[in-house]
Amino acid sequence: MMKEILFIENLSNEKSSRLDEAIGLASTKGLRLSALFVIPLYSDVSDWVEVHEKQVKEAEARMTAYGEKMASEMEAVEQPFRWRVVQGNADAVMDAISEFMPADIILTGKMDLEALGLPEIHNLEELSSHLHCPVLPVDRLAVDEAPKAKIKWAGFCIFGLLSAASYFIFFPQIDYLNHILLMKGTVLGGIAVMVVVALHAFIYGSFTEYLPRFMGLDRGGHGH
Repeated sequence: MMKEILFIENLSNEKSSRLDEAIGLASTKGLRLSALFVIPLYSDVSDWVEVHEKQVKEAEARMTAYGEKMASEMEAVEQPFRWRVVQGNADAVMDAISEFMPADIILTGKMDLEALGLPEIHNLEELSSHLHCPVLPVDRLAVDEAPKAKIKWAGFCIFGLLSAASYFIFFPQIDYLNHILLMKGTVLGGIAVMVVVALHAFIYGSFTEYLPRFMGLDRGGHGH
C-alpha cells in the first residue's frame, strides 16, 4: 500500500507552486508528504555572476518562508509534512532527494531539468529510471470523489512488459544499433531514430497512465 509521496519543484517563487495539489492528494488519500524546493542555478552566468547570486539568495529566502508557512498549516491539521530548500546543482539535489527516499511515488510541479544540472537526465522518464521510482507531473493526477477507474490489467501488463523489454533488451543493444543503422547519417537511419523515439515514448507514456490507478491515485475517474 502506498504511504509516502515526495513532491519536487524547481522554482524561485511560490506563485507558480503546485504544492497545493500535492497536499490535496496526500490529504485525500491519507498519505505522508515531503516537499523539495529546488532553486534554479544556471551555469552560463559569467557576465552577471553577482546578479545571479543575489537572485538565488532572494529566491531561497522566499521559498524558505513559503515552506515554513505551509509546514505551519500542515501541522495545524495534523498532517505529516517534511520539506527542504536546496540550490539546484546536481550533487546537492541528489543528496536532498536521497534524504526523502524511499518514497512510493515522486510528483513534480514546475521542473527545469536543465537548470538542475543532473548528468544524463533530460526528462522525467530518465529521472524515474535513475531513482527507481515512478515520477509523474502532479497535474496528471486529479483529486476528486469520483468512483475509482478500473485498471485494465491486460493493458497494464502488456505495456509494463514492453517497458521492461525496452530497458533490459533494446537499450543494452543501442551502441550496436547506432553503429549499424541509427547513427549512420542516412535517411533510413533518421526515420529509424524517429520511429524508435516515438515508439518508446508511447510505450512508457501508456504504462505510466496505469500507475496512478494501480497505486490508488485516480485521475478523476476517467478510464482509458
